[in-house]
Amino acid sequence: TNMNMGIGNKILILHGNRQTGELLLGRLTKLQKAVNKELQLEFVAPDAPFLYADGDEDLEESRHDNNDSASSLQWQRTWWHRKGNTYHGLEESITKIEQLWNNDGGFVGILGFSQGSRFAHIISILHSVTNGDAFRGLRGIVHVSGYNSPIPQNFMTYLKDHWSQYNNNFHFDESIIISLPSLHVMGSTDKLVSILESKALSELYNTPIPLIHNHPGGHHVPVKARDIEHYLIFWRKLQSIDEPAETCKVLPPDEEHAQAQIDEVYALSQIFPEFQLLSETEFIDPDNADPDDYSEESRKYTHPISYAILLQPEDMEIQQELWPPKPISLHVQYPVDYPDCSPIISLQHSMNCFEFSSSQSELLMKKLTLTMNDEEGMPCVMSLIYAAREFFEEGGLAKGQTALPQKEKIVSEDEAIENELQEPSLASALLPASDARMEKCRQEGWLISRKMMEERSNNSGKGGSWKQFTIGLVGKPSAGKSTFFNAATAFARQRGGMPSTKKNGSEDEDGIILGGAAMAPHPFTTIDPNVGFCFVPTVDGSCPEDDADGCEFLSNKGIPLGSCHGRVDGRRLIPVVLKDVAGLVPGAYEGRGKGNKFLDDLTDADVLIHVLDASGKADSEGNKVLDVINPINDLEWISNEIVAWVYTNIKQKWDSVVRRGRTKLLGLFSGYKQSQSFVEDVFTAVENYVRDNDGRDAVFDKLETFDEGDLYRLVSAFVMTRFPMGLALNKNDIASSIPFIEEITSKLPIHGCFVAQALSADKEMRFIRHHCLHQSVSSTVASNFEGLVWKCLQKALSLRGPILVFPVADMQTYEPLTGLNNFATRDPSLPSKGFINCLTSAGGTAPSTWDDNKVMYAVQGKNETKPALRDVLLMKPGSTVNDVFLTLKNKNVLEGEFVRAEAASKLGEKPKLVSKLDIVGPENRILRIMTTKRQKK
Repeated sequence: TNMNMGIGNKILILHGNRQTGELLLGRLTKLQKAVNKELQLEFVAPDAPFLYADGDEDLEESRHDNNDSASSLQWQRTWWHRKGNTYHGLEESITKIEQLWNNDGGFVGILGFSQGSRFAHIISILHSVTNGDAFRGLRGIVHVSGYNSPIPQNFMTYLKDHWSQYNNNFHFDESIIISLPSLHVMGSTDKLVSILESKALSELYNTPIPLIHNHPGGHHVPVKARDIEHYLIFWRKLQSIDEPAETCKVLPPDEEHAQAQIDEVYALSQIFPEFQLLSETEFIDPDNADPDDYSEESRKYTHPISYAILLQPEDMEIQQELWPPKPISLHVQYPVDYPDCSPIISLQHSMNCFEFSSSQSELLMKKLTLTMNDEEGMPCVMSLIYAAREFFEEGGLAKGQTALPQKEKIVSEDEAIENELQEPSLASALLPASDARMEKCRQEGWLISRKMMEERSNNSGKGGSWKQFTIGLVGKPSAGKSTFFNAATAFARQRGGMPSTKKNGSEDEDGIILGGAAMAPHPFTTIDPNVGFCFVPTVDGSCPEDDADGCEFLSNKGIPLGSCHGRVDGRRLIPVVLKDVAGLVPGAYEGRGKGNKFLDDLTDADVLIHVLDASGKADSEGNKVLDVINPINDLEWISNEIVAWVYTNIKQKWDSVVRRGRTKLLGLFSGYKQSQSFVEDVFTAVENYVRDNDGRDAVFDKLETFDEGDLYRLVSAFVMTRFPMGLALNKNDIASSIPFIEEITSKLPIHGCFVAQALSADKEMRFIRHHCLHQSVSSTVASNFEGLVWKCLQKALSLRGPILVFPVADMQTYEPLTGLNNFATRDPSLPSKGFINCLTSAGGTAPSTWDDNKVMYAVQGKNETKPALRDVLLMKPGSTVNDVFLTLKNKNVLEGEFVRAEAASKLGEKPKLVSKLDIVGPENRILRIMTTKRQKK
């Protein structure tokens, strides 16, 4: 059905400078197909009337919007030739497009790219000042790589000559506000049109939210799947007569990006008292709301998140003369994909041009843009604050006063990128250290980490729920990570797919990709991370049912023991996110292989499993070798790569660290998705070690005395504590692996690895294929299942395990809270039917809510006995009873206000009252919380 019947079904596409309509349209094939299929909209892309000519002036003509390598200019078109503030030929371009618009008919919108966006903005001004008479039917505009400039002088003449009846509307300047709905698409790595220029254009459109899509690419029209969805949402609204386009909503971020954004907001609010949240939030507990508490336990955030932070010197008395005379703030808004792309930033102040000139503002914004580019893919706002301080305190205002405007050089996109790559990197102020000292400090960092792991406490940390505990799989290419992943997830709800085939069409023996990671014996099989839920047996002693007397108590009462995700060997399974990331090779921190992408993906992990090819039949890059190589060497370079990655990042910013001190260094380490309290614990441990062994006190107050060894010690301690590692000694079914497995396990802990499990992921994968995919395998494989992948996951979980808390509705029967029924039957982490087949075939039991007869999840009826301890919450160390209450309230499980709570450690134990401020742990893990609102039965 054509939803837009009677409205129009065409979008006008305006190409960029030195392009053609056909060329741009060819690059929009995916977008055009999607728009035509869903919305029946047609793209029309005319050519600009003029040939490009060398010597054209100024900003628009220096934007080479076609980055093809053709040397001839015969086919390259432009919408005007600019001389000063006159767009020669603009009148002809307007006439040509207006004739097309009126003669063809049916146009509802415009998409303009770069110079085409500038032209589209001029058309929108014309449409507005003529009260919609010009370009009648225009309902909205998409600006891609758009920018704003002063209104051309000849455009004003054109208006008076052709639209004199609207003469009263012609009293405006370049700041005229347009009421048309608009979508502004900008690239965080665009070297020709910065996101700041595009943001400035978006502010000229008076929509409730100027719709902004910040993609991670450069100077082009993005047409990936997520990009296309933004265009579709915008154009869907334009087609609706009854629903104005102004009601378009911005796509919310996914859970991972939303969590990263909220975490940064909370951290910034704690560090900077001048923090001001601008976007809306809703207090979870309005009666006890703390206006200074920006944690997710206190507020529900509305996206996009925006806020402002007052920029000011750390030392107000000494440095104030270097700063502007009046307050200036950094305004930040998060795009949906932040921190994978840069935030949208602007400067807010009330100063005139004499107090803070446009050239000073431009220099500051350039510095901030370079900082964003350097830290792309990581939360960067704290670095922006420090960059702004550096700008002022290094004489930025004085430099801005002496800066003279220069005519821009005509440059292509490729040249702009090349020039940026050639910019000198920040010199390091670190004192040099010998190789011997570097190795000594690395070993010391390892010792510090070991001690921290041994002394870790459930009371340390900021607390809160652990929404997605994540295990990352690392290892050299083709060590068996993808096979381990698929065996662990049992294809995690089987996302769909088919067996891969070789080029000759035969089935690849190791190429099954049904819903999981592709498996093949060659480097870089896994190019992008594969993410899925796996189910990990709880650590012995972490659950109340581990006590035999407790199980006997339930048995005597005839109460079944529950579990939300099933059990294996009697142990409760808990859901954990498993992430199999791209293969790693030596030198990855320098960009070799898939290195940078691999290392960035590491920050999502709470613990790591290093999948090691214990057979010794592959080199460090995953290639098969004839001679057997001792795989213990792989342990060292894996940990060294991660340490070198962080070390290099911090070293490049050391000059700034020395100037800003401990706070700056704390912020850099917090950027690896770790709380500041955790980083402070590492700093304290390193500080104590250096004091006790080197006789140096308060080393973090004397960062100018650091040498390369001091930094390497700190980074080693942080990395090996931040990323504790377990070993999957894979391919234990190959004879050559046996002596290597014995050697490695005897030397644990070693090179950041604390625990190890020998296994054959391939053997367990065959079991999965038989019971999950119903493929025929030998009877031995089908019946002989050791569950060693599960044991490996369990050992890794023990390195940094969450605190398990069991919320119940009754302390006698331990029945579940009614509000958790939805989670127990509908949560995406619940095992699929295929996994349950594998689980029961391995001797385990299905989840309590699984109905095998109906082949679905369902809760027990009113007259049926409810299972005890069905549900479990994964809480972070340091969590309080109040954190548990807020977690349940945030999940809409509990309503009302906290009244009191009672807790127990064991089944059958007399419950005791606990304070909402008590730290949760083994002694109070069974918890019943009462509120002012009675819970449903």
